[in-house]
Amino acid sequence: MVQYAGHHAASERLVRRGDPAGRKWAVAWLTGDRLDAILTVDRPRDLVQARRVIAAGTRVDAEALADPETPVRHAVKP
Repeated sequence: MVQYAGHHAASERLVRRGDPAGRKWAVAWLTGDRLDAILTVDRPRDLVQARRVIAAGTRVDAEALADPETPVRHAVKP
């Protein structure tokens, strides 16, 4: 299942969550430390959490976001 949320056309960088050669992975687009968009493959929880982060406009830690074992909501900066 492939899902997408947000808009990445003007984003500054891409962060990979997991290995695209694997069964489950995602890519996220950031501008500064804000999440602009996410594309997920068999990671529906990432999509749900990322939608909330995108809508809230909260800052994220790119290193935490890149770790597929870290829930997207735990990548939010305090």
